[in-house]
Amino acid sequence: MSFNAEWVVLICLAIFMLYWWLSAPSVKPIEKTQGWLAGNWYTILLLTGFLLIANFKFLSRLGIPAGWLGERLLPASFYLDVLVVLLAAGGLTVAIVARRTLGRNWSGAVAIKSEHELVTAGLYRYIRHPIYTGVLMLAAAAGLSVGTERAGLGFLIILLGVLLKLRDEERLLFDHFPRQYEDYRRRTKRLVPFIW
Repeated sequence: MSFNAEWVVLICLAIFMLYWWLSAPSVKPIEKTQGWLAGNWYTILLLTGFLLIANFKFLSRLGIPAGWLGERLLPASFYLDVLVVLLAAGGLTVAIVARRTLGRNWSGAVAIKSEHELVTAGLYRYIRHPIYTGVLMLAAAAGLSVGTERAGLGFLIILLGVLLKLRDEERLLFDHFPRQYEDYRRRTKRLVPFIW
């Protein structure tokens, strides 16, 4: 029995986007934002990264040859497909569980919400940014399913966006919860439990 790992990635990404769209209206109002465009530039980097992973042909309109960075680095294999499916399903699960744990405190922007709470339960007990962990797992799955240099570049752009937004969020949370957030930061990792 064969399956197409790229379809699994696409389905997971579609579920992720649908869940985010449906749950966005239920959040608390924003009280304070921080960072360039309140952190919304992250969306630009995320979309650019996923465009590079998904379809590189749009660059030919900018005069960049479509074949540039199009070499396949990883040969397709059953084991790579299994890894892709595990990363996609795992990333989707981590992101949704983390988003549900944040509840009404979630924001797409780098923001403090009205009556903001520092959430340290669930996955947040081990890592400070599990939604980003899930997003990076989904991006890695998408990049590995394509397996080209451009997909690797797309993943790096997404990673850069996540790290920059994460930095802005941590500054804002530290300013809002100075003592609490410092204690929380000392006992947790950023993105990978027990490692980093």
